[in-house]
Formats: sequence, C-alpha cells, structure tokens
Amino acid sequence: MREGIRLQNRDIELLIFLGKYKIISLDNTRYIYETVTYQEKRMVALAKYNYIRRLKHRYITLGIKGKEYLLENGFEVREHCRNENNIERLNVISDIASSLIQDNLNFIPSWNMKKEDEPTTHSRRYIGKLEYNSQNEFLVYAIYEGKDDKYIKSIYYDIRKENGYASAMIFTNDIDKIVLYEKGFYFGNKHTILVPYNEYGKFLIRNNYKVRHSIYLRIKEMYEVELSDFKFADLKLDDNNYIVIMPLIDMEMLARLHYYFNENDKHKTIYIFGLEEHENVIKQYLPECEYKGLSRRKINELLAKSGDAGGEEDETV
Repeated sequence: MREGIRLQNRDIELLIFLGKYKIISLDNTRYIYETVTYQEKRMVALAKYNYIRRLKHRYITLGIKGKEYLLENGFEVREHCRNENNIERLNVISDIASSLIQDNLNFIPSWNMKKEDEPTTHSRRYIGKLEYNSQNEFLVYAIYEGKDDKYIKSIYYDIRKENGYASAMIFTNDIDKIVLYEKGFYFGNKHTILVPYNEYGKFLIRNNYKVRHSIYLRIKEMYEVELSDFKFADLKLDDNNYIVIMPLIDMEMLARLHYYFNENDKHKTIYIFGLEEHENVIKQYLPECEYKGLSRRKINELLAKSGDAGGEEDETV
C-alpha cells in the first residue's frame, strides 16, 4: 500500500495560500485552520510528506509535493522576486493577508490589482485591497519595522493621488505619528482607518462589528441614547451631547470633528469611546472632545457579556 497522507480541506486552503503568497508563519496557520493547536499536528504531517517545508523563524513554504498538487489541480504557484526588500514586503503581505481570512473579509494582494490596460508609471505603496462585507473597499498600507519618516511621507502622497478608492487602511505601530502628521493624514475619503500592527489590531479588524456592538450595548446600559442626527457622531444623548464609537481610529472622522470645532464658537460636546492606549494622542489632536478610554480587558469583558447578540454586521470599519 502506498504510504501518504489524505489532504483535508484546510490543508488544501493552506497550500493554495502558499501558492499565492509563498510563505506563512506557523502562528498564522491558525487563521486557516481556525483552531488553537490542531494545526501544529497537521504541519508535522504535511512536512513529513513534503507538502510543505519548514523555514527559519517559524515560517513554512511549499514543498515539492505541495507544488505538484497545486499545478496538477490548476491552482496558482506564483514566483516572487527574491530581492531582499521584496522578501521583507512579502512577509508583511503574507502576515496581514493570513490574518484577514474570514467570511466577511476578502484581501487581494497588490500584484493582483494591476489592470492590464493601465501601465504602471510609478511605484505604489499599497500592499493590497480589502473588501469588507462585499460593500466597502479599502486600499491597505503597512508601515512596518525599519520604515522611516520618508516612507510615511510616501504613503501620504500615495493615498493623496489615488482617486479610485473611497477608503484606506494603514497598519502601523506608530499611531501617534500618523495622527499628528504635520500635513494631516486625512484626504476627504469615506474612511482612513489606523490599525495597530500587532495581534490586537488584527483582532479588532476580524471582530470589528462585535467590538463596536459590545461597546454600544454598554453605552445603552449607562445612558439613554438614540441614533445620532448629527453626521459626525454615532449616538445622541441630547441636542448638545453626542457619542462616537471608535475602537479603531478613523482619521477622516477625527479631521471632520477638528474642523467642526474650529469653525463653531458654540459646539456640541462629543464623547469618543475608544482604546485606552489611544487616549493621549486623541486628546492632543482633539482637546475639545471628552475621551472614554476602554482597556483591552474591559473590551474582552464586554464581548463576553454581549455574546453573539447584534444581528447583521455593519458596513463600516
């Protein structure tokens, strides 16, 4: 009897991912298998039969049998440039793409976005496009380790000249620098979302609706609120007091509020409910607002309390 392994559906999904992105970290395979530890056993078995190969620093790539399987079944096996800078960028794209594997999220890498009839005349900084709930599209950027102020400036101009998308999303570990950017990191877009480039930021993207809804339920417990009739807020307490729910910073909303306060001598009181770790920078940018910082622990408690309540997912991040 021929020795081998029977591929499961999630094994095939992993191979397809590797055919497109070349690598994935062992930690991120959990997004494909949707388990905590089981995927580790599958990696051992897949490596044993040469479907995958282990690399340094807990990364894996396709093995000989994995490539053969994909080619025999008509799947893509993409060849990537081995330039050192490209490899670094590829690692980041793979990391973010794997964390966005979810039914309501569809990530499209930058190399699949170029239109054949539109020649590329300049280097673009986006790493891909995220389709959210099949309704909203975000150009996705990443500012990762080793990227300096010059790179941030290049992303600013990249978004500034991009007219085909109403929204952008930036993964970064320097939220403060983006919020307080001298030219103002807002573009008149529908959204410009800042995502902490860490595991908690990925968690917030994947659980955006649940997090927002759990905060909303807590606010309803504390206050009598209704949907806002003021376009810069989510909820209304009364004609002078409004609430914005912002676990992920939206620079477009912050900019609109900034201009609102500057252009009105008498203005409404705005309460922003967001992450505790963003409190200082939001207060610095919008000193007129009242900020209600929520710790990660508190958000986890609210999520546990709210369970799966909430109905359909909202359209915005």
